[in-house]
Amino acid sequence: MEEYLLQNVQRYQLLVKRFVPPPAKRNAAPEPTASNLVVATRIRPILEDEISSGQVPAIFTRKNESGVVDLHELKRVVRGLPTLNSSVYQAGKVYGADSTTDTIYEDIVHPLLPWVWAGNVGTLFAYGQTGSGKTFSISRLERSVAGALFDGSLPGKRKIFVSIFELAGSSARDLLSSQLTGPAPFQLLEDSFGDIQLSGASEFEVGFTGEFLQLIEQATAYRKTASTEKNSGSSRSHAVCRLRIVNPDANVVDDGYLYLVDLAGSEAARDIFDHSADRMKETREINMSLSVLKDCIRSIAGVSTSNSKKSYVPFRQSTLTKTLKHVFDPSGARKCKTAVLACVNPSFLDTGATKNTLRYAEMLFATRTTHKQPGHNPNVPMTWSNKDVRHYIVTKSGNPSVAPFDLAPNETGAQLLRLPVEIFVERCMKTPGVTEDQARAFHLKLWSLHTDSQQKQSTKKAGQGSGTTDRQTLAMSNKSSRDLSETSPGPPFIERIRPGITISWNPPAHFPFHQKSQNLAVVLCPQDAAGEHAVDVRGNFVQRSQNGEKAFLCALVLSGETALSYEIHLWKQFVVPVQDMQAEVILEYDPATRYYHISV
Repeated sequence: MEEYLLQNVQRYQLLVKRFVPPPAKRNAAPEPTASNLVVATRIRPILEDEISSGQVPAIFTRKNESGVVDLHELKRVVRGLPTLNSSVYQAGKVYGADSTTDTIYEDIVHPLLPWVWAGNVGTLFAYGQTGSGKTFSISRLERSVAGALFDGSLPGKRKIFVSIFELAGSSARDLLSSQLTGPAPFQLLEDSFGDIQLSGASEFEVGFTGEFLQLIEQATAYRKTASTEKNSGSSRSHAVCRLRIVNPDANVVDDGYLYLVDLAGSEAARDIFDHSADRMKETREINMSLSVLKDCIRSIAGVSTSNSKKSYVPFRQSTLTKTLKHVFDPSGARKCKTAVLACVNPSFLDTGATKNTLRYAEMLFATRTTHKQPGHNPNVPMTWSNKDVRHYIVTKSGNPSVAPFDLAPNETGAQLLRLPVEIFVERCMKTPGVTEDQARAFHLKLWSLHTDSQQKQSTKKAGQGSGTTDRQTLAMSNKSSRDLSETSPGPPFIERIRPGITISWNPPAHFPFHQKSQNLAVVLCPQDAAGEHAVDVRGNFVQRSQNGEKAFLCALVLSGETALSYEIHLWKQFVVPVQDMQAEVILEYDPATRYYHISV
């Protein structure tokens, strides 16, 4: 087919010259500024060796219609002369062969910098056929970003950390690894917030432009490349440069992230004719990951244009889309802006690949993505506003109640969960009377609620249903020693003593299991109800109470192997007089560790 096209190049040029552009499709309104997705298309200049081999341009911009391109393809017919098959695409912001990378940077990349500087997530990724100029564009855009981050134009001080890695098939490799054997493998893991963490990847703090550029050069030297039909130095992996921007202000807990992604080029069948078996496998993995990327693009385009409640986005099916989860996950909590740069070859020999690239650029251009804050759910801390957080603190932080303005002056539920535990405890203890144990117990209580909400496959929306809960079901699923029937403030502690309650008490000096911190016990039954065969931890029979003194048979609670954890030893029993009991302590069971923890 390539030979046929070259033989009919004059016919092709004549048909293109006669072409009368039809009106562009207007199925998508002009791109609104409120959209979190910007699409741009860059047309690579035709190269000298392409011209010398007889190739001519096949894609043309329209002078009077911004964002519209015409693509011409020579169609072979059974009889007669070949005909022209023309397509028109709306491809966002279109940059022709005479456009500079600096112009592209100012239009679509520079606006991301203040966004991530303020603690949000920004992404730029370039995709297209191999040899279309993706790596050329991204490498120069990275240099522009490196200069802008340190030129003083952005307000305030930030710490900037850099990670650069490549994704090939199902593997991820650290391009900044110091290992002599080359890039070290690492894992992409999803944390309890739904964020993707680079487990095992190196991260370097940079303080000036030159330091950043040096890391880029190091990563480029390690990146996997190979010669292809279209490009003698084609990238055979997806490269990701991730910048983490930290605000040293203690009141700001969200780091900003900027992802600069250079995707490996897709290859058509004619491009892989001479590949070895290993290269064929490599190409299949690249094309498979790009196929998943396209599936994700189709899915978010469907979410944008459909009124359906949910659409499945398969971002977990490849390491590439898993890394870009923040772009494709419709339930993501972080605010994200994305710039997509579609790179195309101009030659009429590549119209098939160019058409494919433009089709997805047009699909993304028609997509309207705006960040939608998840609806409030009292059982899901990630959905809480600052007002919800303060209400939870006042009602659930124990006695005395933690001052909400000390703990969460501005934080949402998601931000409070990300607060380091030491800062959380320090803020709680600003409230008079709040101890470190109470603060840590409250932190554990909040996190238990968060992890439980993440584990549930589906959660009822607030306000739905009858508003009543089956008491038996609630009791069966309860993991806490809290009395579910108790109302606040409840009766005095002495009147609440019952089997199953956990108490703190003051043991005598000769007690063999005296704890350094508080001493805990679980009430089993009144002393007089223990029975004549009951034996305490010392081996003595449990006697009936003397002189009307009220006491209870209790089980020993000892510290576990991990910090602030406890184990209940039901077989180690002893009698505790009511006068030695101090207060009720709420224990909550953690199935993951099989330990109990103090709650509030």
